[in-house]
Amino acid sequence: MRLVAGFYLSLVLAASVVAEVTAEPELHFLTEHSPPSQYINEAGQIDGVTIQLIQHLQQQLGERLRFSLLPWARAMELAKAEPNTVLFETVRTPAREAQFQWVGPLKYFDMQLYTLPEVVAHPADFAAARLRGCAYRSSAQLGYFKQLGFEEGRNLSVVANAHECQVMAERGRAEVIALNALRYGEFFHMGDVTLQRWQPLYHSYLYLAFSPAIPVERVQRWQDALQQSYLDGTMRRLYQADYPADMIEQLEQYWQADY
Repeated sequence: MRLVAGFYLSLVLAASVVAEVTAEPELHFLTEHSPPSQYINEAGQIDGVTIQLIQHLQQQLGERLRFSLLPWARAMELAKAEPNTVLFETVRTPAREAQFQWVGPLKYFDMQLYTLPEVVAHPADFAAARLRGCAYRSSAQLGYFKQLGFEEGRNLSVVANAHECQVMAERGRAEVIALNALRYGEFFHMGDVTLQRWQPLYHSYLYLAFSPAIPVERVQRWQDALQQSYLDGTMRRLYQADYPADMIEQLEQYWQADY
């Protein structure tokens, strides 16, 4: 009996070892500081609405993951170079299409240029060369700024994180920045500075960008779980306190069109 019990115990231990070896590797989620989506809370932990949505999906799928909050350009480079990484929240541009596997969308942005109210009221009095823009490195908005004639080193400041452009504007070091009009509306206030919505820049859905080495079947499970979060109301429950109704409705229309 002891021999039999020992035999079965060996089988159990062997099965455990095999399960451990064949378990899917942990996913490393990379993002930037961008409240209320993702930020460091008072307890020193990564938190935010998008973080909570991802954690909900993680629980549904039984996945293992960890988060890192980095400057956007650094997060982008790591996502391109390392396996088992997921970059978020990411604009799906033609240049990036083949670099990642895409899950989403999980956000919708109406990006517009904001500038000083006097520029909006009297645009003919302000030559583009007199206005200094700000965009963040490796972002989709940076390319659009360059298309409009803004040039780094001349009339464009390029920073590491999106919120730094808002700080630049507050300090009077930038007169043109890009913001999501769905969130900020007609005016953006920071300190003693007020910026007004000026002109459209681009519309975009934002995604989770999975590294190419991750099995397609695993990525599809994340896509299915995200879809379910929209269908069962989880997305709306998590989003409605922090995100505008227009954005939530735009996302719901996107997913409803899929069914």
